[in-house]
Amino acid sequence: MDITDLKARKKTLKLTTKDIAYRADLPFGTVSKVFTGETKNPSYVTIEKIERVIVTEEMKARLEAYVKAFTDYLEEHPDEDVDRADFERHYRKEHGLSNVPIAFAKEEDGIILHGSNALKRPDLATINELHLLGEGRNYELLDGHIIYNETPSHTHQRIVRSLGKIIDSYIETNDGNCEVFDTGFNVRLNEDDYTLVIPDLFVLCDKSKLTEAAVLGAPEWVIEVVSRSTRSYDYKEKMHKYMSAGVKEYWVVDPDKNRVVAFTEGEPMQISMYGPGEIIPVHIYDGDLKIAIEEILNRQQAKL
Repeated sequence: MDITDLKARKKTLKLTTKDIAYRADLPFGTVSKVFTGETKNPSYVTIEKIERVIVTEEMKARLEAYVKAFTDYLEEHPDEDVDRADFERHYRKEHGLSNVPIAFAKEEDGIILHGSNALKRPDLATINELHLLGEGRNYELLDGHIIYNETPSHTHQRIVRSLGKIIDSYIETNDGNCEVFDTGFNVRLNEDDYTLVIPDLFVLCDKSKLTEAAVLGAPEWVIEVVSRSTRSYDYKEKMHKYMSAGVKEYWVVDPDKNRVVAFTEGEPMQISMYGPGEIIPVHIYDGDLKIAIEEILNRQQAKL
């Protein structure tokens, strides 16, 4: 790999040498010497690790640019029924993007092009490697990428418990066959060795997927409560992974922004945003179960 190319991509992403060294698990001095040219012939392994960090950050930048544009549009058009596929077509045309992923973000005529929002994951860890880090819900694995989650805050835990009680009560009252999981349980979405997630809360109706150690396949409904360390993943990577794996409904509860974003299956997938005073109909129950934002957020904050 051309060092000049890596340096240009590093600059575009505004990554520091310290950032890259930390994420590549390399000594700072080693990475510094590569970029300053002091090391004339760096090893293939070192370059591969550096490029892996840059490729991953470029993927995040491309996806973040797209998701931000889409989220901004939803906020500016709250009463409009947005067709996500149509929006993406316009987005690609507006930014001069084809359907073929380009290598990295680049500048043309003073305009930053973020490339395709296609996902790329070069760093493939496995579930076995994840277990070597120790048991517990601090670690998840998404398409071979290890995610570290901070310990849930007081507000985070109260929201999860409250939602669990509301949903469990509805299922019990209606003699439902589904089950709520809100204490942390493994989900192997694709039944492969590269993804293991532990949703904050999920509802499983197909009990044939349930084993003692994990759910093998997609639950019907997944809810994630945003925290500082998971914000990016909850809105982007996890959303794409959950919906592509067959989850019928995915909610992102965002206490900081006082809102819930709901993603529901369909062609195209529907995205709805709910704020104070609004009621959220649950898609998997055809809207028969409705949950008020205040039941999820405000009531919890009042108890703190």
